[in-house]
Amino acid sequence: MADDPFPSVLIIDDNHKIGKLVVEIFNRLGFEDVEMTTSGVEGLEMIRRGQYGLIVSDLDLEPVDGMQILKAVKSDENLYKIAFILTETSITFEQVTTAHAAGVDAFLLKPFDITLLKSKLKTVLRRRAKRKRLVNDWTSGGGLKEIA
Repeated sequence: MADDPFPSVLIIDDNHKIGKLVVEIFNRLGFEDVEMTTSGVEGLEMIRRGQYGLIVSDLDLEPVDGMQILKAVKSDENLYKIAFILTETSITFEQVTTAHAAGVDAFLLKPFDITLLKSKLKTVLRRRAKRKRLVNDWTSGGGLKEIA
């Protein structure tokens, strides 16, 4: 559903146990359609053929890392509206700057708890809804409208 408050989610994490744990957390939060892969390459394929509203990707993947996935998603006119969260155990200022320039919606440092995840999700999904309204207003011929 286009206006579903719980979009389809793709988790990309090369650590299978952590990925499964994140899937379980999302399920407990009410997200029913959550898929997972341990491969950045497979993740990109899944994104291109799927209908995800949110991607949660580990930054440190091989051979395609989370930053490459982020850039591929945000530079594709069919995918750029997908909300994107990067996760990592530590992150440099340069990585933060690069990711923000590429369009990341949020960062989560591992290990994260459910309270922090819920807080980030509220912010990210609120932004996603505003972005969707903005695009709909723009494409319906109304021009760029201010959103409350």
